[in-house]
Amino acid sequence: MEVVDYKRNITHTDYGKGETGLQQYAHGVDKVITEKDFFKISKELLENEKKTDANDNYIIIPTFSNYLPYIVGGVALVMIIIYLTSFDQDWDFIDILFFSISCIAFVFFTIYFFTMPKKEKILNREDGLITFTGLLWQKNITMPFKNAIFCYSTGGEDATGAFMLQVIRPTKGYTFEDFMIGAQSCYEDISLITWYMDKNRPLPPGDAFDEYRLQDFERRKAEGFPKPLYQSNIPTPEATIEQQKEREKIGGW
Repeated sequence: MEVVDYKRNITHTDYGKGETGLQQYAHGVDKVITEKDFFKISKELLENEKKTDANDNYIIIPTFSNYLPYIVGGVALVMIIIYLTSFDQDWDFIDILFFSISCIAFVFFTIYFFTMPKKEKILNREDGLITFTGLLWQKNITMPFKNAIFCYSTGGEDATGAFMLQVIRPTKGYTFEDFMIGAQSCYEDISLITWYMDKNRPLPPGDAFDEYRLQDFERRKAEGFPKPLYQSNIPTPEATIEQQKEREKIGGW
């Protein structure tokens, strides 16, 4: 998929007065590369997932927000049909309640489908920016990746849905947006995302990036191999031994 326009204007730079508290959030996830065997972006993935795109400058990630009105509205419509086809039966309070909720949900998400703003999730490696969706009718948020605060979901009582990566919106109420990229846990996702967004490091593992590795290496070499922007607990070597030696000689790391 050819995406030319991946750059978005910055809408927020920080979290305002609540930033100090959010930085201390108990479920926070630091931008540190801790996992080595994480989900890798492959050429096969890009071929199969037409709404996903990736190169040395950006990654476009499909967002669940675009499917939300289909899913919730569809479920609501099915519930309405089920209740209407059993209209000859006596309805109790619970039946009336669920039917009313289904009608409200169907109308709400039908209106939302036709009026919702464009929903996007973009990792702009070139400019160090992250774009993610606003809540419902809120516009997308674009801010410096270094300032974005990540956390993990807590899930249900049985831990279903727990440890999924989320980013905190810097808008009123500080709501959460899922920012999973395909891994099994928030720590794998943040490792891949942080590695990718650290443009002073080589591109992360994944054959989708193979055709861009040499030009990315030459760019960093021309810049003198500046030190990494984010911490890593694992090695992040160059694609070849020769390139690694050049980085160590010129950059000193």
